[in-house]
Amino acid sequence: MPDTDSPAGDFARFWQYANRVWNHPTARDRLLHWQDTFGVDVMLLLYALWFPALLAPGHWHQLQAEARAWQDSRTQRIRALRRRLRTPERTSLYRAVLDLELRCEHLEGQLLHARARRLPHITAFPIDHRQRLDRLFPEVPKDERKALLETLQDAANDAGPGTMDRTP
Repeated sequence: MPDTDSPAGDFARFWQYANRVWNHPTARDRLLHWQDTFGVDVMLLLYALWFPALLAPGHWHQLQAEARAWQDSRTQRIRALRRRLRTPERTSLYRAVLDLELRCEHLEGQLLHARARRLPHITAFPIDHRQRLDRLFPEVPKDERKALLETLQDAANDAGPGTMDRTP
């Protein structure tokens, strides 16, 4: 298990990474496209790309199943409600539900982080992000996976700190 001083032990580092990516407009658009077109769990995707250690494929699939259960029972329900509320007369209610959706995503990230830290992993080898995407999201076309990695590289080069605030 990583200690709390290691990158794998610090949730705040993951959340900072997620915010930087989310605040990059091209990356955000691509992530929303993956979510809406391919049913990809963006929080799991970001966590998989951030987690700085090797996990066995079965462990990633275990995390994926836990993330799916969280999404199905919480986040997707709130997201569906938020999308139905998007009308001018419901602006404040929409915003409140949007904040609740973001809180659900934050909690999912914490869940993934807590679970991943307890799994056996190796930190001595470089991470192959392409391979992680291929294993976790085979339903997404290869050219989409490649484009996402390029976009995230641009986001990493451009990004500064910020908050993960979804633009309605």
